[in-house]
Amino acid sequence: MKVAVSWQMCGYVDIPNAKNVEEAIAIFKEESDYIKIPTNGEYVESSFELSSDDPEEQEAMCNL
Repeated sequence: MKVAVSWQMCGYVDIPNAKNVEEAIAIFKEESDYIKIPTNGEYVESSFELSSDDPEEQEAMCNL
């Protein structure tokens, strides 16, 4: 039997054209679909969990 799980990672990306933090946030929000996930990420402590506690949802996720 398998169950779907999830966890969080945290890392950093460069926003080279930003002149300040506010601009970096705005650029990230606009371009996040095109920014590569960082390779230097770290596991966020205590973030490992079931993707759902609902047995029907778990069954559906595991049968994808």
